Amino acid sequence: MILKKYFKAAFLIIGLKTAIAQSPFPKGYFIMPIAPGQATSLSGCFGDIRINHFHAGLDIRTGGVEGKNVYAAAEGYVSRIKIQNGGYGNAIYITHPNGYTTVYAHLKVLNDTLQKYLVAQQYVQKNWEIDLSLNPEQFKVKQGDLMALSGNTGGSAGPHLHFEIRDEKENVLDPSQFGFSDLKDVAAPVIEMISLKTMSKDARINGKFGLFNFPVTKNKKGEYVLAQKIYAKGLIGMEVLTYDRSGNSPFRQGVNRIVLQVNGEKTFDFKLDKMAFHNRLSMNTHVNYEKLINKGQKVHRCYVVDGNDFDFYNTGNEKGKFWIKNDTNAVKLEVFDAFLNAARLEFKILNESLDKSVNPLVKKSQPTIGISDNFLFVNYQSNDSIPEKIIVKANGKFDTTYFEKSIQNHWTKVFDLSENFIDVLWVGNKKMDVPVNYFIRKSEPNFKSEKFDIDFQESVFFDAPVNMQEKENKLMLHEDIIPLKSQATVTWKSFNAPNYIDKFGIYLQDRKPKFIGGEWAKNEIKFNIKEFGTYQLMYDGVPPLITPRTLDSNALKYRISDELSGIKTIHCTVNDEWVLMNYEFKSGLIWSEKADPSKPFSGKVVLSITDNAGNIARHETEIINKNNETGN
Repeated sequence: MILKKYFKAAFLIIGLKTAIAQSPFPKGYFIMPIAPGQATSLSGCFGDIRINHFHAGLDIRTGGVEGKNVYAAAEGYVSRIKIQNGGYGNAIYITHPNGYTTVYAHLKVLNDTLQKYLVAQQYVQKNWEIDLSLNPEQFKVKQGDLMALSGNTGGSAGPHLHFEIRDEKENVLDPSQFGFSDLKDVAAPVIEMISLKTMSKDARINGKFGLFNFPVTKNKKGEYVLAQKIYAKGLIGMEVLTYDRSGNSPFRQGVNRIVLQVNGEKTFDFKLDKMAFHNRLSMNTHVNYEKLINKGQKVHRCYVVDGNDFDFYNTGNEKGKFWIKNDTNAVKLEVFDAFLNAARLEFKILNESLDKSVNPLVKKSQPTIGISDNFLFVNYQSNDSIPEKIIVKANGKFDTTYFEKSIQNHWTKVFDLSENFIDVLWVGNKKMDVPVNYFIRKSEPNFKSEKFDIDFQESVFFDAPVNMQEKENKLMLHEDIIPLKSQATVTWKSFNAPNYIDKFGIYLQDRKPKFIGGEWAKNEIKFNIKEFGTYQLMYDGVPPLITPRTLDSNALKYRISDELSGIKTIHCTVNDEWVLMNYEFKSGLIWSEKADPSKPFSGKVVLSITDNAGNIARHETEIINKNNETGN
């Protein structure tokens, strides 16, 4: 028995060493850039679902404060320094002898040597936002060298360090796969809800067409289960609301792998530990984009839609979707985190033909109309043996059709809009509002009308029905529930060009209007959109607001803001010499950084702030370098 245990342990060790040797990621090469050797707590992991992208690294918590030491993860050289208003904010890149590059983002300030070099280059270019490429001999570093202090710059939502590892081809890699002993996770992912979706014209789920949510619970054994029976037919797609937890962080984090099996056959396998930057927007096709935008729910599709060009899927012939073929269809869903902790859900989908329930007392419902992918559907519940007829108008012709009987007193009619676009629809004597009026095709990407034109060239992931119209001096371009992969160009026509035309621009209607801009040509304006939504022409004649905070020989500090279009440029001079002003847009603070710290400010100070509508605000003061007196 002892000998058997010895051999078993030996084989396990050999297997583990073999797995490590075969791993594409070097183990133990890097150290954690924050508090190496201590347990690391994360607010975000690789593969977290964010709007427009998967998260590309680790968000390392800093206790809600700035100023934590950031160390080089390995020897190498500083290959890039980038300072920008949004995005990664203040960031440095270190390239290592093994070909990998590590990225450190949202920094407060760089170490003294790098900061001095950075400021000198900003003065040379007379620009705060800057992107510097460095050669291998300029700034060599050793593992553990102090590189910067952590901060909250750029698009961060709170103080932390964003840490990435990239390969030579600029693919981002999952840092948790590099064997950091500081990272530990023994908690399994959470499965909160699944959704089932009809994917073919004849498909039904519990007698209806569309997408239906099913909450997931745990039984007394701690197993994930569904509380209700599911009947279906046709081609079905599954989606899952899932996330990971770690023991030392309250934040929900992303999962590493999702595997779906139906009747013992693997239909979908998603594993994310490497991805390229060029197709990052394809993330919007991996998720249920509408739920992400409207509800903030991070729902994974367990099938691959048209236009999704990620390469980290392994699917069956239907790209993850599956047919209801058997009387009883066994479904097994497995979700893993990067540390191989797993959550599992097993349930059955019964063939619709098995449902024998009859409810003659069901109340007659109002028909509901909806859109699911390319399908327009009408669901209706009644115990009538002959339901009301449906009259449709498509391609200029009228046609009469009828509901199709399903189970549980449900009646449904489904139309494929990619084949025949429905303009008008009546159920009995009731005219229904068709929620779309145009069908975008990748093969025919241009929309033209009397009021406006749109060029969707290369900007759509897949064909889709949409609703686009001019109404009440607004362009209502569908809803932001269908993602775009790149900018589309809109030409809004038939305008009487307004006075002060340079102060008018296009804005996306949101909680706060978002400046888009546009170019005028006679009585039309052309602008680019990155998302569907409602667009409006608005006037901004109000210059930005400048509030002085500190103005003396040592420092210049202001708070700036703009009412509508937003800050475009910041320009400051002392005695006509350009002065570097750092900018933190979240707080509206700007502050000076001298080219020569020993030289005091003295003389006339002029600050000019320009907004996106061309309005300019100026603040002038005189600094007298005598006993640090300040004049305003």
